[in-house]
Amino acid sequence: MNKIIMGIIVLTSSRDSGIRMRQFLNELEMAIPNTVKVNRGKMSLIDLAGKALGLGATKIVYFGARGGNPSVMRFIRVRPGSIEFLPYAIKILGVKLLLDMQVRVRQVSQARSAIVISLGEYIDVADILSGELELPSLRVKDFESVRGMYDTLLVIRRVEDYYELQILNGRDMGPYGPFMRIGGVVYTKPRVIKVG
Repeated sequence: MNKIIMGIIVLTSSRDSGIRMRQFLNELEMAIPNTVKVNRGKMSLIDLAGKALGLGATKIVYFGARGGNPSVMRFIRVRPGSIEFLPYAIKILGVKLLLDMQVRVRQVSQARSAIVISLGEYIDVADILSGELELPSLRVKDFESVRGMYDTLLVIRRVEDYYELQILNGRDMGPYGPFMRIGGVVYTKPRVIKVG
């Protein structure tokens, strides 16, 4: 079996994000392997891309906020000389943090393995998360079959007219990161910014 070498992925948000967004990113960083949270502060997009490249990352997962809560997830690829916004975004309708669930999760180190699981039907959100977070994906009827195989399970299911993404502990199946209500994928025009 070939070992998959995963790259570092930067997690960040809009400038001067609030406490809730910072907590959201902290929880994601611990639950998703090979991610590094970068507090953007007043950094420009060009500075942020430079910081990502300096960390050895070529991908940025950017969270926009509305009313202090994450509202959109965008994917950015960075290379020396260019910043590319990928032509899709995931619309976030609501977030429940571990703090909100009043769950005490003992995370002494970042998760080393994770999988994206879609329950039942094909879900494009699962494909995008799997590709952009460089995680394997699986479509199953019951995720019990993967218990104990991964540190983190990102479980996506359709609920009425939206999707629910739960980040679970792969061993005890309890909450391991924020839960999200997702409105779906929004396709946008790709954009490339040349730098330097």
